[in-house]
Amino acid sequence: MKHDKTIKNLLGLSQEEIAMLLGISRIQWAMYETGRRDIPLAAKQQLAALLYNTQKAKSVSPESIMMAVKEKKNEKEWLNREYKVLDHKQHYLERKIIAIENIRVACFAALEVVQYLELQSENEFTISLAKSIKTRATNTLHKHSSSRLLELKLKKESFEMLKYSFQQKIKEHSTEL
Repeated sequence: MKHDKTIKNLLGLSQEEIAMLLGISRIQWAMYETGRRDIPLAAKQQLAALLYNTQKAKSVSPESIMMAVKEKKNEKEWLNREYKVLDHKQHYLERKIIAIENIRVACFAALEVVQYLELQSENEFTISLAKSIKTRATNTLHKHSSSRLLELKLKKESFEMLKYSFQQKIKEHSTEL
């Protein structure tokens, strides 16, 4: 018999509430839901009337309308807050990407200087300085690797796509209210 999902969905009532409305025990209703027992004819008639009137009545109660309006307003406020958070995260990533790109450009430039110094100088101090610069530049490049940069760019793209989805939902909510 398995009526529980559809009847619960249609009426929105708990087992106890349905049983009370039908004038039967909760256990009788539970057994009816699982198909192990039938319910009295009067209870079936009451259930049929409830289902019929619920389906027939297309008007919505004022409480339902007020609740729906309040929920829509809350959804819109939440969407706007989350959109701002996403926008902030995206701008933060943009700044971080630019900073890493600048660091990488400077490191590659430093490596070019190192190569020049290694080829041109026989001075012990200059060679030592070149090695120090090379170590710093390579360590920095490892720390700010191209894969890390790619990761940040992909995150930024995902934020952009998510922001677009939020914009669409915000537009939908604006036209609904």
